[in-house]
Amino acid sequence: MDHVPHFELPLGRSTDAILRSLGEVFPLIPYATSRERLTYLDTFDWRLWEMGLTLTSARVGKGVRLTLYHVDGEVWELRASGNPAFASELEEGPLRQRLEPVSNIRRLLPRARADWQGETRSVLNQEGKTVVRLLLRQGRGRLPDRRGSLDLPHRLQLLPLKGYGRELLQVQRELRRSLGVPVTERTELAMVLEALGVEPGSYSSRFDLVLSPTSPAREAVRTIHRFLLETMLVNEDGLIQDLDSEFLHDFRVAVRRTRSALTQLKGIFPPEEVEYFGEEFRWLGARTGPTRDMDVYLLKIPSYQAQLPDGVKGELEPLVRFLEKKKAAAHGGLVRTLRSKRYKKLLEDWDAFLEGLPRAEDEEARPGGVCLDANRTILAVASERIWKAYKRVLKKGKAIRPKTPAEALHRLRIDCKKLRYLIHFFQSLYPQDALKPILKELKRLQDNLGDFNDLHVQRDALLGFAEEMMETGVGPPATLMAMGQLMGQLEAQQLRERKAFRKRFRRFSSAENQARFKELFGSAASQETGAGGKGDGG
Repeated sequence: MDHVPHFELPLGRSTDAILRSLGEVFPLIPYATSRERLTYLDTFDWRLWEMGLTLTSARVGKGVRLTLYHVDGEVWELRASGNPAFASELEEGPLRQRLEPVSNIRRLLPRARADWQGETRSVLNQEGKTVVRLLLRQGRGRLPDRRGSLDLPHRLQLLPLKGYGRELLQVQRELRRSLGVPVTERTELAMVLEALGVEPGSYSSRFDLVLSPTSPAREAVRTIHRFLLETMLVNEDGLIQDLDSEFLHDFRVAVRRTRSALTQLKGIFPPEEVEYFGEEFRWLGARTGPTRDMDVYLLKIPSYQAQLPDGVKGELEPLVRFLEKKKAAAHGGLVRTLRSKRYKKLLEDWDAFLEGLPRAEDEEARPGGVCLDANRTILAVASERIWKAYKRVLKKGKAIRPKTPAEALHRLRIDCKKLRYLIHFFQSLYPQDALKPILKELKRLQDNLGDFNDLHVQRDALLGFAEEMMETGVGPPATLMAMGQLMGQLEAQQLRERKAFRKRFRRFSSAENQARFKELFGSAASQETGAGGKGDGG
């Protein structure tokens, strides 16, 4: 719809005068009328919107017509029996090929609905031939979870006809003169969302905070925790409904980051509060673990099947059903946790604590100086903690040998994760071009350690699942044999990742990378005065 000229009329402005004015220059005759009820679909984190895509669904007979538009004018259509929950449910074809890499494992949710009435008129030339068609659309929109609807701005759309490009431009110029506004660049979805008061892109799983380098550490850390708490709350409903696995993932990451910030940024909050909330968020994180584990294994099924011969892939279906049953039980337990008094008290206490924190400069000195870092600039505190975490990773990484137990690599993985959390918390304080190579090498090392650990955990989990399936009689011999093949392959992959560790760590611990860390964090850690200018580049 958005690859041809569009005009947008402000609410309350009638099109009658505009059409009369245009009719004095170009004869207009009725051509067709139409009605359609559209549902606009996107993921919770607006992945389609960010890629310039609009997905609509319209009821047609016993099914739906799905239409995917790109801002550059490309259009893909597909008939389906109903709205898909995930792009992977669609039949193979151009629309799915364009949509699935964008939405990935996120559910396609209705973000807005609109009832449109269309009236098409033919624009004639002096010989009475149709040279352009003009589509006037007016409608009412509403949010999926609300009953009331609102008027939407009218849209005029020019439908070009082959061979009449000059006439199209003439009509376009006349409309611009009559309307007094230029051709709109906004997509129909952007117009609908604005009319409904929806801000697309309002949620993202990315940690994206801008901090002032001279801000007192307590105020900056409070801002970080507020952001993480909001992330938890905004994902809570989707987690409870189990709309897709990313709601729990984002919730769980926010919990882990909260614990990491509490434990790595000591000296800013009172230690007794840090201990209490650290323990409570540890409890909450542990309660999310079983459900997340089942999500991960279910998401791994396609890659597991890809590692098996064609004739064996289907033998994993009993495993899928087994995992789905365990996932349902784990999710039920998690929902009970989120509705428990302990969880509600944790959120209430945490919110009250963050809200009630005194400004660092207004707080009287605490006995023993337990909050001595609260008044320091966040740039100095952040640089100091990042530098310390980096040196810990270097020390532990250099101690890894070919025969070192896997547990040591697991602990190193956790230290890398803590380091990366710290850098992400405070990335706005540093020049982004200087951070990029540091984060790139850290991610490579973290991916290697993460894959090594995941393969180890997956192999042990499959072994446990196989034993449980045998005991309960839900594991056919062919399924257990397929799982055995997978365990062997996972063990081989784990060995390859272990061998790759030395190369990854060598790059991470290179003199060049150490110099980058020292320049960014080692030097800034000791500079309280004049440090603000250094962070302005971020």
